[in-house]
Amino acid sequence: MELVEDKHNSDFNIKKYINNTIIINDNSYSEPIIIFDRKISNFSIDKPNLININDIEQYLDSITLVLIGTGESTILPNQDFIELMYKKNKGLEFMNTDSACKTHNILLSESRSFISILYP
Repeated sequence: MELVEDKHNSDFNIKKYINNTIIINDNSYSEPIIIFDRKISNFSIDKPNLININDIEQYLDSITLVLIGTGESTILPNQDFIELMYKKNKGLEFMNTDSACKTHNILLSESRSFISILYP
């Protein structure tokens, strides 16, 4: 089967994740960030397992999925957060940040409604 290169171009494609730094275009991020609706913001929760529903409530009406890159290794979110996301019928994906960066770009190319929370 012949594969075709994805020509999708966005200002929010993640170019690289290296040395605990996320590179988006010419900007480098070495602190947790949240990407939503053509905007990149600092994310103030220190660790992925401390995220709760109140931290992302403002986004939930606009999205179907929350993608969390948990750093170099995969860290499970807290059980209450997982259960509340399920009850709200929202997808929740968590994985190491390298994988999350790749997944972010795929979701972006599919025009999915999501937020990415990335911990370098």
